[in-house]
Amino acid sequence: MRKNNPLRNMRLVILESAVTAGILAVPIMTPFYLSIGLNQEQIAMSQMAFTVVAMLLNLPLGWVADRFSRKWANVIGDSLVALALLLYSTAQGFWFCVLCEIICGVGCALSQGVDSTLLKHFAEKKDRSGKLFKDKYGKMASINQIATLVVMLLGGPIGAINFRLAIAISAIPHVAGAMISLLIQDDSEKLAAERNPFSDIVNLVKRNVRNRKLRLRLAAFAVAREATHGIIWVFTPLMLAVGVPLAVVSMGWVINYIAAYAGTRLARRVAQKWPAWELFVTPIVLVSGASLVMFCDLNIVTVCLYACFGLAQGWSATTMMPLIKEQVRSAEQSSVESLARVIAQALYIGAVWAINRAADIDVRYALLATILIFVPLAIPITIKLRKE
Repeated sequence: MRKNNPLRNMRLVILESAVTAGILAVPIMTPFYLSIGLNQEQIAMSQMAFTVVAMLLNLPLGWVADRFSRKWANVIGDSLVALALLLYSTAQGFWFCVLCEIICGVGCALSQGVDSTLLKHFAEKKDRSGKLFKDKYGKMASINQIATLVVMLLGGPIGAINFRLAIAISAIPHVAGAMISLLIQDDSEKLAAERNPFSDIVNLVKRNVRNRKLRLRLAAFAVAREATHGIIWVFTPLMLAVGVPLAVVSMGWVINYIAAYAGTRLARRVAQKWPAWELFVTPIVLVSGASLVMFCDLNIVTVCLYACFGLAQGWSATTMMPLIKEQVRSAEQSSVESLARVIAQALYIGAVWAINRAADIDVRYALLATILIFVPLAIPITIKLRKE
């Protein structure tokens, strides 16, 4: 057997994360939903189905990854997402979309959190200080944004020809991700069984939420992540509302992901020594400021401020999770990251419904809903982080 090489394994983890980072069909999904009879509220409900499944399974499947094999969690998870996208390409109506989202939710619950856990493990084999992990995690976040940008360039033009073709092609990178994961030599520390899976998961959650610093960072991660998430299904309608042709809508997504890449680069350059409260409040200010301007005057110029959402997304993707990771035991990394995602997904369920319900009344109201949901949540978290 080939000798386990941490640098080689880190490259494989980053490559797998990059090829599965974006879904080519995202720019045309809202028009696709509308073409098969869904409204904005039903779009939100389909996403809620995905989120409920992922939320319910994140912790148990994160525990499975920590207990048995993070590598195989990635392989199976990527394969299930590919299957869901292939089925999506044949979808007719709301309930078919819900079925596809359920399958996708299972796949994501298996694979999300595995990449960063493996990356941390291999990085710490070379450098126990944590500096290499933060550098590689930031690099992975940047590469993911570039990879997403590339598929977004293809998504609009292909989708303008045929929505279903774009969705089917979106499955290919996830098949590639599963194959790349097979090459990873996973020798990371496994979580020891204590009693039974249910008791182990309950005890793991209790043990970690008693950590005040970790508890606060879990809340910060959820709010910063979801501030740019709930409104993504309204981005295409926002562009269409100001006269952007469907064939070039993907360019708006490309610009957004260029901004997200810029956010990752900026975070890697300036955020290393920033206190936690400044890392958290930065994306909240960007999102709320851009939303307020667009709500007051939505036009072809101000809609460009949606790039602030991309900048905030890239910044949060680079800075928030390492704040959590540094508070967690090595054997529990995937499980606690799953816990973080459960909290974020619980917030998303309510936020995505409210934002898209507001968009059904007037697309600009989605921007107002974003402000009203996330700013009140961010204020107490910022105050508590600043007191640390």
